[in-house]
Amino acid sequence: MEDAKKENIFSSINCPVCKNNKFKIVIELTPDQFLNKERKEYYNLKVLGVDDNTKFFIKKCKKCGFVFVNPRLRSDLYSVVYNEAKVSQNEVKNWEFKEDDLGNLYNLYSKYREIFPFLSALQFFREYFKKAKNDGYKQLRLLDYGCGQGHILDLCKVFGIDGIGVDIDSFRLNYCKQKDLNVMLPSELPSSEKFHIIISDAVIEHIDDLDAYFKYASERLSKNGIFYLTGLTPSIIRIEKRDGCYKRVMPLEHINYFTRKNLLRLAGRYEFKEAKRSIGVFATKNIMQYSYPILKKFIFRGFYPTGYFEITLIKK
Repeated sequence: MEDAKKENIFSSINCPVCKNNKFKIVIELTPDQFLNKERKEYYNLKVLGVDDNTKFFIKKCKKCGFVFVNPRLRSDLYSVVYNEAKVSQNEVKNWEFKEDDLGNLYNLYSKYREIFPFLSALQFFREYFKKAKNDGYKQLRLLDYGCGQGHILDLCKVFGIDGIGVDIDSFRLNYCKQKDLNVMLPSELPSSEKFHIIISDAVIEHIDDLDAYFKYASERLSKNGIFYLTGLTPSIIRIEKRDGCYKRVMPLEHINYFTRKNLLRLAGRYEFKEAKRSIGVFATKNIMQYSYPILKKFIFRGFYPTGYFEITLIKK
């Protein structure tokens, strides 16, 4: 893509949650401040029409409190972010894709990390695993929205789940296809495809059009299906500002920061409500080990003071 013209790369929007247009500035940052040393090595800001001193604003809605980047890059530029501006990260971090000791260790860790959101969703479908595959077995279908390198889809194979992934990053889609995973662009998956589970791990903070995101999920999820998602809360801004090191507060990519209240308000427009949690799929003799994750979720209701959230929604 030709270098974007600086004067028209940004677009101001109303609050995605309540449609208000009155905001206060939470923080103002430039790429020189929020790009760490590694990112500066591979980020090509020129193709986006910005430079190290371009100002980005994270604002808070004065009506509902939603925190988001505004003005933000034009909608058409987000594909450029992932497929042109940061594509060189695949060279800087090429060890992630190699079948050597470091690459295998990284992928093993990544699969282990994805076990927790994966099992958090599966716990609502335990009846599907009560029978053997040759005894009236009914296969679950799972959509991984933002499938990245396919770690959740790898787990689907282990559990006999029909897994499909969508992503806008063409490099990662090609990598998944080399692993014989069923992946595609979001636009290539018809709404007639229905799933029992959608997992969207660390994706919603990247989403430019939140209404389209929830509509997409709602159209493809069966009734009483589970939508498990994780993301960032406004607390991460305070934490990283205090520490003087920005990693998650990255206005080129991370543009939405949710509280529980405004996420449920937005999701509710698309037939989602919060699912009642079961106690989980693990058992242990150590009562403290068993109780801690449940107690943590009970106290914070999935929105943790560390700047991260997890929530399980159910399609009405």
